[in-house]
Formats: sequence, structure tokens, C-alpha cells
Amino acid sequence: MDGDLPVSGRLRDQRLPRILTHLQRQKKTGALVLRRNDQHKSIFIKDGDIVFAASKYQDDWLGEVLLKAGKITLGQYEKASEVTRNTQKRFGTVLVEHGVLTAKDLFWAVTHQVKEIILSLFTWLDGEYLFEEGPLPAQEIITLKMSTANLILDGIRRINDFVRLRHELPSMDMILHITMDPLILFQDIKLTDPERKLLLQVDGKSTIFEVFASSELPAFETLKLLCFFLSVGLVESGISDLTPEPSVQEMPAETVETVPKDGTPEAVGSASSGDEDLVKEVKLEQQEAVVKDREEIFQKNEQEAHLTKQKIREAYEALEHQDYYEVLGLQTEAARDEIKRAYFRLAKAYHPDRHFQSGLEELTPHLETLFRRITEAYDTLLMERKRKDYDTELALKKFKGQHKETAGPSPTQQVQMGQQALQKGDFKTAAYYFEAAVKAVPNRAGHHALLAKALTQLPGRQRDAETHYKKAIELDPSGVENYIGLGLLYKKGGMVQRAQRQFEEVLIWDPANRIAKDELQKLQK
Repeated sequence: MDGDLPVSGRLRDQRLPRILTHLQRQKKTGALVLRRNDQHKSIFIKDGDIVFAASKYQDDWLGEVLLKAGKITLGQYEKASEVTRNTQKRFGTVLVEHGVLTAKDLFWAVTHQVKEIILSLFTWLDGEYLFEEGPLPAQEIITLKMSTANLILDGIRRINDFVRLRHELPSMDMILHITMDPLILFQDIKLTDPERKLLLQVDGKSTIFEVFASSELPAFETLKLLCFFLSVGLVESGISDLTPEPSVQEMPAETVETVPKDGTPEAVGSASSGDEDLVKEVKLEQQEAVVKDREEIFQKNEQEAHLTKQKIREAYEALEHQDYYEVLGLQTEAARDEIKRAYFRLAKAYHPDRHFQSGLEELTPHLETLFRRITEAYDTLLMERKRKDYDTELALKKFKGQHKETAGPSPTQQVQMGQQALQKGDFKTAAYYFEAAVKAVPNRAGHHALLAKALTQLPGRQRDAETHYKKAIELDPSGVENYIGLGLLYKKGGMVQRAQRQFEEVLIWDPANRIAKDELQKLQK
């Protein structure tokens, strides 16, 4: 493995949370094989995410897991085991065929089995590990929809060895501070309210002992959480020296110049030194922002918990024509507090962890690009010096643009104006702008979908709306919003069978879609 973590070793030297976090950060793909006595277990990792696990230890097999969970009786277990031996069918398949489990129950069971295999490994005090980098097995597997951080949290919760965890904690007089790495800071971690409250005690000033003293949780639960925060990098121990070096103007006159061996005077406050100071200053500003606004960063926001594919695609497509202010949804005169609030909201909303939501897997590259651009905008606009340089650059671009041949609004601007008209209920104006956007960029599904949405509200334009919904589906077959829109259009026109087919198509892509289920139920009455 890259960095300071060996590709193989013993768990007493390299704890499992550290190994999994390292593989996630490096976005590795392969199998992490772990052995202890007669137990042999494997965790399969794709692009840093844990996707599956397997075990040769019989107590981890599906039948035994279901029996321990109380999902099947001993009689059902014995009968299914006999059929499996005689027919070579999978245990779960036999249970479904005999009506013991539904297909939905089986999916839960396999997911539960995989999770149990992984969580059991956190209780191992020792054992051998080996990471085998390479493509995953070709056979079909059920992919976990759970972040590495949440798996580590659940795993550490299972540890009952106080002494072990205490030895993994730094000295009690070490000061804790929250990380400034946005990928770690904004990851989707499922904390309870008391656990989140403990995280808020980390202020860059309190020692581990003081965090313990202020915790409302029992000491052992506090210990587990602090070990988790440290293992995933959310909290770091010690204080970073982020104080910028004094500038040339602040230095005594005798220190401004040095004389190298060739005799040529060289300014201490060179460009590279100035850049280094600026980096430190930016980090100091960010650290202060994180400490001051950590309650907002870690608060729950159910309204932003779910993003649609269409919203992610529209935000991604808009990046091409947006400056940093537009990326954050701000005016150029926005105050620093507004910049921070916008960044915290968007960084949480578009964090790559969102791909764990059902149906968003293929949008991971979009989320990563959005998150990176949002962070770049924040890093630039937060600091006064960097913001001034950027504003000068924007003004120069605008000046140059004014001396070019006058052109109409860009496709992105046409879409924005169309959306504003749509919100006001001015469907005719909205359709005008969306049609212009479609003509300018005919192969973008989102433009066709917006045009279809506006046309459904205009008398005599239903056929055109159908055409553009179909085009949007052709360009993006996985966009369930377009099937829903077309289905509602058919329903409105009394074409029940056509509407039903569209809603059924939605459930193929998104089996849990509530709108499609409700509409199908209404049509079947």
C-alpha cells in the first residue's frame, strides 16, 4: 500500500480502522484478507469504498446469521440446509423458493450478513492482514450502501475492551482540534445527538481530559467516540503551527536581505516565502471558521439529506459557465459569513458520500467535481487577499468581453431565466428560454426535461411535451424524473396504460420511488 502503511502485517500493529481509512483515502480497489486461527475473512473494496465481505468461518454463513437474528426457525434452517446439500442451490434461494423469505427479506439478510462479517473483525485483538490490490471477483455481489466511516463507527461501538481503546488514545493532556480537510469534515457520519454534542466540545483549546470531563456520555462511550474521531481523521491531536511568518515589512531592517555565497543580495520576503505565508494565513482562517461554526457544520439538515439525479446533473453542467461567486450562489459583494454559510451548506449537500444514496452511484464523478469546485471557490473567496486578486481577474475578463461582438445569453443563462419564469408561473416565457437552450445544446437531457415541464402547462403543446420527455429519456435512460413527468402527462391525457408503463419503468431504476408507487396504486383503483 502507498504511504507508511505496509501491504501486510499484524492487526496489533496496524489497527483495522487505520487500514480501512487508509484504503479509502487512497481509493484502492482489491481484497483485504484477514486471518486468525481457523477464521479467514475477506473485505472487498472498490475505489476506497467497502462493497462486500465473505467468510470461510461457518458461524458467519447466511443460515447461521439468520438463525441468530431470529429470522428463521431451527426447523426451517435444517430443512433448507438439507435441500442445499441435495440440489447445490444457494441457501437464500431455497428459503425464497419455500416461501420462508421474500426477495426483499433475502436482500436484507445478505446485507446484514456482510455487515456482521465486517463488524466482527473490529473485536479481533490480533491477526494477520494482507491487501491484494486488483479487480474484484466477477460474480454478482450485493453492494453495501454504507460509508467506511459509518462502518468503522459501528465496529468500534462493538469493542468491549476498555484497556485496549485507552492505549490507542493519545496522552490525556493533548489538545484536540477538528480537521480542516473538507473531504473528512463533511463526510456523511450517522451520529446521535449526544454523540454530535461531544464532537462540538472539540474546540482546539480543550485537552482530551477536559473533553472527557465535559462529556454527558458514560466514560467508556466517550472513549469509543474519541477513538473513532481520531481513527477517521475527523479530530486530530496536537496544535498545528499555522501562524504566518512575519512579512518583509514587519521584519527588522537587518534581516530583510541575506548574502548568499555568490555575493548577490536576496530578499527574504521572496515570492515563494510570500506564497507560504498566504497558505498558512488561509489555513488559519479556515481553522477559525471551523471552530466557530462547527455546530452548523455537524447539525442535521433533513431537507438537504436527499438529492435527485437531475439536481446533481444540473449543478454539474452549470459549472462550465460559473465563476466562484455563482458556484456558491452568492453576489459579488457577499460578506465572509455568507461565504462560510454557503460553503458549509453546499459542501455537505454535494459531498461524494452522497453516492451511497440509492441510484446515485454513477454520479460519483459529478459529485467529486462539484465538491472540488465548491472547495476551490471557498478557499479563494474566504481570504481577502486572494479574493481581491480573483475580483481583479473577473473584472479583466468582463472588460475584454465588452469589446467582443455582442452576443445573446449563454445556454446556462437561458436555462436560469427559464427557471425563474417557471417559478413565477410564466410558462410561456419559460418555454421560450428552454427552447433556445435546447437549440444551442441539443444533446443535454436536462434542457429537454425542463422544456417538457413548461410545455405541459401550455394548451395545445402536449404533443411537444411528450417529444421532449422522450428525448430526455433517450439521452439519460436512468433519469426517473423524466419517466414520472411523461407518466403524469399521459395520465392527464387519459392514456392509462401508457402512464402505467412509465411509472413501472421508474421502479426498475428506483424500486423505492414513492411517487411512482402512489401513481400506480391510483391507476389500479
